[in-house]
Amino acid sequence: MTHRIPHLHGHALAMSILTLPPSIEALGAVQSGLVTRAQLEDAGISSKMVRRRLVSQWLLPLPGVVQLGRGPLDEQRKLVAAALLAGPDAVVTGPAAARWHGLTNAADPMIDVLVPSHLASRTVGFVRIRRTSRPARFTTGSGLVRIAPAPRAVADACRRMRVPRDAEALVIEAVQRRKVKIDELRHELHAGPRRDSAALRTAIEAAATGAWSAPEHDLLALCLTSRHLPEPWPNPELRAGDGSRLPTPDLWFDDVGLAVQVHSAQHHASPQDWTRTVRDDSRLAEAGILRLAVAPREITSNAAGVLARIESLHGSMRASRRPPVDARRRAPG
Repeated sequence: MTHRIPHLHGHALAMSILTLPPSIEALGAVQSGLVTRAQLEDAGISSKMVRRRLVSQWLLPLPGVVQLGRGPLDEQRKLVAAALLAGPDAVVTGPAAARWHGLTNAADPMIDVLVPSHLASRTVGFVRIRRTSRPARFTTGSGLVRIAPAPRAVADACRRMRVPRDAEALVIEAVQRRKVKIDELRHELHAGPRRDSAALRTAIEAAATGAWSAPEHDLLALCLTSRHLPEPWPNPELRAGDGSRLPTPDLWFDDVGLAVQVHSAQHHASPQDWTRTVRDDSRLAEAGILRLAVAPREITSNAAGVLARIESLHGSMRASRRPPVDARRRAPG
């Protein structure tokens, strides 16, 4: 996006290589230390002066975009650079926009930008510019940066993913954190291009099961293959006999009151997380609920063994009295 500033004459043309016009200083402050060559030219800074500065003081992170300083760009400044490159109608979507919305399962470092259909698609540096006949609504990310809504961002990100599990992780996170609704993603699935939509479609189906993470969905899918287990409930609402709310297990077998939990190192990274897990486990035990814990890696590397453990424990509990717990299915997000 290019902001034009008044043309300067006289002293600006002869300015010292160490001095910038106040207009450029102000523009750089607004644009995170980035300006376009056109903006520099409007301020009376010649191409020769720009080349001299680029030798030791400035950088050119993208064609036509000048960084008034040196050093690596953080993600926010890369978004600004992408907006300056792509023009005033550009809207950031895909993984970068998903991260802006606070989602963590979108690791692609490239920045995807949507532009009107009369412009060309191209990839330049860390920016992928894609023309679209379906312009996205947007929210202002920071100044001139415009960000696609979360449903569009998530759907576009999934269309970039070649591993269905990565798409599942992103969609489930977005649904469970209430950034998107499943119906919104279904709309994006049908309104957008069919090409590269397989991972998005699979991810929506996974989120619709009610799983709160990709490993939980793996565990649910595994249990549904059993010929001995009843259908498990993902993330049920549990209350003790006195009506107090209990922690939510990942899977619940209501006929015997068995809870199954996926314990991931990722979710126990801090002492606080581990303390909360121990406290939740204790509360379930105090309510008379038996809980079986599995690790995410077990589900993929030893699926048969995990299923056998669950079937064996469930079978042994049939002769026992079900704990006095009120359990209700939870509707998907």
